[in-house]
Amino acid sequence: MSRALFLAALVCAAPAQAQTRYFAGIPDLPLPSGFSEVDVAPVFEGQGRLVFAEAIGPGDGLAVRDFYVATLPQLGWSEGVESGAIVFQRGRERLHLFLTREGESRVRLRVQLAVRPAAMDAD
Repeated sequence: MSRALFLAALVCAAPAQAQTRYFAGIPDLPLPSGFSEVDVAPVFEGQGRLVFAEAIGPGDGLAVRDFYVATLPQLGWSEGVESGAIVFQRGRERLHLFLTREGESRVRLRVQLAVRPAAMDAD
């Protein structure tokens, strides 16, 4: 067998790597494994920015919460809790995650990202 054919066979036989997917309106917010974005909502912009998104996937809310608690600090977010939501803060950005059980084995994740406007100099 030629080297080229051997290398081609090796590449084809290698297991597929799971590719990280992200929310369309929040390109640096990863989706948990097995989740798909649904109901992509409009982005509101003015003197700040407000983005809403939803995803649905398998599992329970605890696994989704654990995913974000482990992942988001690596992306510069710090965690907090507020009114039943999981909340993360990063600079002028505030991220709210709401989890709702759908049936016995699915979870709906609602996301709200609010970005405060940059401070304006009063000259």
